[in-house]
Amino acid sequence: MNTSETATTATAVLHWLASLAPTRLTGSAGERAVQSAIATRLEAAGYRVDWQGFRFPPHIYGGMAMHFGMALSFVFLGMHSKLLSAIGLLFVWYSFRSEAKHRRHVLRRVWPTVATQNMIATLPARTQTRRRIVCVAHADSAYTGLMFDPAVLKQVAAPPPKFLPFLRKQLALPMASILALAAVQLLASLGLYQPSWLVLAVLCFAPAVAFVLNADVLLRDTVVPGAADNLSGCAAQVVLAERWARERQDDVELVFAFTGAEEAGTGGAAHLARSMKGLWNPSDTDVFVLDTLSNGTLYALEEGELDRVPQPEDLLAAAKAASVTATQRELETYVIPAGATDALPFLVEGYRALALTCIDPEQHAPRNYHHPNDTADRVDPEQLEASTAVAWALIESRAKPE
Repeated sequence: MNTSETATTATAVLHWLASLAPTRLTGSAGERAVQSAIATRLEAAGYRVDWQGFRFPPHIYGGMAMHFGMALSFVFLGMHSKLLSAIGLLFVWYSFRSEAKHRRHVLRRVWPTVATQNMIATLPARTQTRRRIVCVAHADSAYTGLMFDPAVLKQVAAPPPKFLPFLRKQLALPMASILALAAVQLLASLGLYQPSWLVLAVLCFAPAVAFVLNADVLLRDTVVPGAADNLSGCAAQVVLAERWARERQDDVELVFAFTGAEEAGTGGAAHLARSMKGLWNPSDTDVFVLDTLSNGTLYALEEGELDRVPQPEDLLAAAKAASVTATQRELETYVIPAGATDALPFLVEGYRALALTCIDPEQHAPRNYHHPNDTADRVDPEQLEASTAVAWALIESRAKPE
């Protein structure tokens, strides 16, 4: 399919986009090719296209391996200086928490960066803007490793026992372990407690597992096709954008952002949210993230890598109603066990934001998640079209005057 042809379904657009690049690593030519093709198509539909260039460290798994590896190194440093060990552990804990919670880099600043970009297609309101609706889908694809093998992922992503609810966030235990190690080393430096090697080994177990799993992804250096995650969201946005151009409301501005560096740590969304604070008023702006709209059941995600971040009640209610309108099924919520979507940086910056994503309840993740099998021919077309219909109903409902 070339860009002059009109694809009437998200599935057709997905297969067109998949033909443009086999993979789309952050900062790669494939990532840019997909964004550029979409830009050409949406310009033809009447959208203004803007580009935001930025630099970002491309390997989130390398960053996590660095954090947990350094934490383990600081434990060994305790053989020579308990105080320096405690200070180092606290620094690692602070650095990772800053990145996970506030989308701010500390230690990861030393990681090499690559040039990448956001592509933003805007159809401004014809009159005074009453509401702005921003739809976001990332264009890049992910690295893979042992943790994304379906059998392993099914166990890793499974909800914890009810009596251990804090483990619902997968990184909560290794982070708590690092904090406990810092406390133990600090007490030892003051002569108040001398930990045994057994205590240190137990506390090091969770960070060591996190280090090994992330180092495995780093060493494999293998990028997946990412058809469901997230050409499906990009394809849906193309269909939604072209339909809105035909059925627009004069006092509503629609923005379709195709971000880079999401798989590297929501870099594009963080850059976009911060750079647009002076232009997009959070009080009249809704942000909807369309990420992996097939290979599972559609859910509204609750964000937060270490702490649960509440979903905006008005957007969640609108999404549930839109799902009933489009599919006669009420949308349920799903708590993210690890990672984040492009919604989190917008929430951090004070916007109302909500992500729609498909989750296979048996896999506890989308089917073929971050796996080499995430190809266009394995994307469920029926679910993709249903998810796109829900997104359209949501846009329509939020565009109506209150």
